[in-house]
Amino acid sequence: MPASLHHDMDSHEHEPKLDPPTAANMLANLGFVARSDLPNRPGPAYLLVAFRPEPTLHHYDPELVQYWTTVGGRGVQRVLTRVTAMPVDSEFSWGLVRIVDRLKVSNEYLTFGGRLAAASIMDTTIAVFTSPAPLLRRGGHSQGWDEGAESIGAFFGRLLVAVDYAPGFETRLAEAAPLVRYAAFVSDVVGRYRASPALRSGHPEFWALLESEERRLQHDHAPMWAEGASLLAESGLS
Repeated sequence: MPASLHHDMDSHEHEPKLDPPTAANMLANLGFVARSDLPNRPGPAYLLVAFRPEPTLHHYDPELVQYWTTVGGRGVQRVLTRVTAMPVDSEFSWGLVRIVDRLKVSNEYLTFGGRLAAASIMDTTIAVFTSPAPLLRRGGHSQGWDEGAESIGAFFGRLLVAVDYAPGFETRLAEAAPLVRYAAFVSDVVGRYRASPALRSGHPEFWALLESEERRLQHDHAPMWAEGASLLAESGLS
């Protein structure tokens, strides 16, 4: 089974708490570390970023992270840098997370939302993005694309259309939990694949993964699965 989307969301208690001090040790010789999702491993998905006073010139040296949050029921883009007031402990919303270095080169991720914790550790600012749902690579300087990222990007693009045309939908989407947004995505893509023999035969491994995620969400997260289906219906996309 592909690793890109599958996530053991029920084993978080076995994972050491990911906070900035813990992340600082993991980033000792790196500019960023990400775990989009791994099968048979406890969660959460995470993206860890280090902002140092001077570029090391030994690896990718982040200078800022762009991400989305919600203010008054609407999406607002935020930027995190070394000069951002610390500490930070807040939610981040769905959409694109982009890391940018001093040369304006970026690495990108797609997320359904989660928690951001950031703090100054010695002379370095450490940012920790964690999510109970997949956080997938969308290409960039130091990485490729995770399987499923293209489908998530297309789904997010269609959500933006719904935000523009469905009254009250932006606030409804903003208030949904990350797993509810993820359930809406899985429900939408599973429906598209079920209706298309060409998609199923052309992408058999991804189709098997989608079916597995559908069953798992229905069994382990039934209320969120139902809410995700309702959210999808409200969007008018299904």
